[in-house]
Amino acid sequence: MRKSVIASLLAAVFVMTCFLAGCGDAPTSEDLENYRELSWEGTELTISLGENKSTGCNWSTKPQDDKVIDYSVNRVFHMSDASGTEGQAIGILDAGFEGKGAGTTTIVCTTPVNWDGTGEGYTYTVTVTVNEDGTIENAVGE
Repeated sequence: MRKSVIASLLAAVFVMTCFLAGCGDAPTSEDLENYRELSWEGTELTISLGENKSTGCNWSTKPQDDKVIDYSVNRVFHMSDASGTEGQAIGILDAGFEGKGAGTTTIVCTTPVNWDGTGEGYTYTVTVTVNEDGTIENAVGE
């Protein structure tokens, strides 16, 4: 019994150490310019986008049909701890949306400028299908 408890505690310490140290496939500062990721669970959809607030490359998001999906309270900017970003506000925007009713619609994500703050901005369009009970069935970005 005692060995089991000690093994469990060591496993928990290992997991927490990995979590705090950034263990895993976190994007580097060089990858953030093109970082686009979708995840969903239940009625909540999260669109994660690399963002460079230092240059004005900030994402705005707009659901096309708020009867199918609309904004949720989940909207957080996570600063990157990657090397080479000192003094810059570079990181990942997690923009949350909540499924409302049955249908398929798009969420259009845009920036006013590119990553360096010059030139044309970016557009990322997410097509999302929501079930009648508001659960997210599928989401595809392009």
